[in-house]
Amino acid sequence: MLSTHAAASDHRSGQAKPTGAILPAWRDKIRVERMRLLLASALPLNLAGCAVAIAFAALLHHSEQWPYATIWVLLCAAGALIRVGHTLAWHRAQAPAHKGWLISLTVVCGLQGLAWGLAGWWQPMNSMVASSLIVTVLATSCALNTLTLQAHAWPSLAMNIPLLAPAIIMLLARQDAYGVFGGGGVLILGLLMTIEARRTERRISELLWLRYTYDDLAEERAQALQAAQHHSAIKDQFLATMSHEMRTPLHGILGVTQLVQKQLAQAPEPLRGEAEAQLSLIEHTGEHLLGLINDLLDFARIEAGKLRIDHRSFDAQATLREVLALQDVRAKEKGLTLGAHIDLPSPCLIEGDPTRLSQLLHNLLGNAIKFTEAGQVLLTVQRASQQPDAMMQLTVEDSGIGMAADQLDKIFEPFHQIEAESGKRQQGTGLGLAISRELARAMGGDITCTSTPGVGSTFTLTLPLPTASMAQAPSSAAPHQPVANDPSTLRGHVLLAEDNPVNALVAEAALVQIGMQVTRVDNGHAALRALQADHGAFDMVLMDCQMPELDGLEATRRLRAWEQAQQHLPKPVIALTANALEGDLARCRDAGMDGHLPKPFKQQDLHAVLQAFLSPGLTA
Repeated sequence: MLSTHAAASDHRSGQAKPTGAILPAWRDKIRVERMRLLLASALPLNLAGCAVAIAFAALLHHSEQWPYATIWVLLCAAGALIRVGHTLAWHRAQAPAHKGWLISLTVVCGLQGLAWGLAGWWQPMNSMVASSLIVTVLATSCALNTLTLQAHAWPSLAMNIPLLAPAIIMLLARQDAYGVFGGGGVLILGLLMTIEARRTERRISELLWLRYTYDDLAEERAQALQAAQHHSAIKDQFLATMSHEMRTPLHGILGVTQLVQKQLAQAPEPLRGEAEAQLSLIEHTGEHLLGLINDLLDFARIEAGKLRIDHRSFDAQATLREVLALQDVRAKEKGLTLGAHIDLPSPCLIEGDPTRLSQLLHNLLGNAIKFTEAGQVLLTVQRASQQPDAMMQLTVEDSGIGMAADQLDKIFEPFHQIEAESGKRQQGTGLGLAISRELARAMGGDITCTSTPGVGSTFTLTLPLPTASMAQAPSSAAPHQPVANDPSTLRGHVLLAEDNPVNALVAEAALVQIGMQVTRVDNGHAALRALQADHGAFDMVLMDCQMPELDGLEATRRLRAWEQAQQHLPKPVIALTANALEGDLARCRDAGMDGHLPKPFKQQDLHAVLQAFLSPGLTA
């Protein structure tokens, strides 16, 4: 940060300086701006000065000073021409910041001051009127010079000293009261103008430094904003790439595991025991890895301010039952009791985001089960009051390890984990509670915690989930609702565009089990050719977004353009991809895709998407 105090103190050079060394760019800018201010009034001021000199000489044409006045006018006019020529030369110069321009302007002003000061030498001693007129003209010129040359003291002093000195000397030489009074007055005027010139110069120096400080700060801010936007774009691209690259093989692992599990279910009993346990371990490990990926993506969305909260009507009782059913399995695996006290009507229609509410409850219940070795975990749900718009309180109590008071402020920090007294560190990234609090606040609520070491912890989630009317109740056939996975209920022909052979195998097997006929292609060109060859043969397209030769987004754009040109009804195109960020979903929609099925997916998710977009005759 620059010091304007230091800028004000450096008046010897006429340039304010920061605490450190003067930046060359700033020094040049200040020199140019200072010269611009010094020369801004040169042309009109000198034209006016010439006119005043001619008029003044005309008043003396009958006096004995007329020859001197004529010479004086010619010298003033010559000084004005030199001054104007110097100004024009500076404006045309290729190096206007060179310090020689200030020196040359000082010399020119000194010569011009000498020319005007000659009027003080030939003032008539015996004519009070003429002498007073000359002193008035010179004093006015001094004031105008100080005003127009205030950007730097050197030119002002070079102009005013030779301009006033002769008049002061001649007035004092009279050795009478008028001479002493007049000479002393002009001397005081000169001193005041000198002081004012130096003070104004320092003020302009401060203003110039403040101006360029502000300009530099504004430029740095713009550059920082541009860099931040660039880094944000790189981060988004990195997240999208990593999301795709991690989800793609994970989809293959989980998909193949599920296929083998279904085939193993038909094998003889002796072959199933150990193999089923090993496959279950693979599946749980893959799902744990998927949870970590989702946590990292959520955390990235929160940091980028791109967290999206939906608002729709849903049944709170159904959401709570679903979460409890899934968490009860984990609790029983550890020998824990998962209890629930839900003080809500059934059904309980509320307004909010059911997906985020489920995520919050899974995080809090999963965290409680993870840190509880024996005892129970209890979920309590109730309204803060009897009002339908009252805040909903969801409390999760456990009998786990508990925490000390100094740890409560840290548990909501990213990547922070509480270790038990044994030093055992639990699995996870330490993002669950940080994400949960940000989710709760994004929904208009918050999460608080109380805990006692060795007794347990209590997490209280407070959310504004107002009661919804029956007219806003979600339809049982809403696309986001999972439907029963009954392969016999669906039929049709699906074009599957997938370049990864493992993922294509998993998707094709899942589609066949549902009852669909499948045609596989491995790039966008092949998908486009198949659709253009027989558009009516396919009921739906599952399109991977990242494929060689022609990606799924561009293939969909070309398909929509071709359908419009051929006047075909748009074929449903579902993005089957590992890209799960909000920006990726927007790009899919912009390309003309109708839906999005992120990898890895389960068969019931695929079934729900098919039923949502297939024509009614194929879902009966």
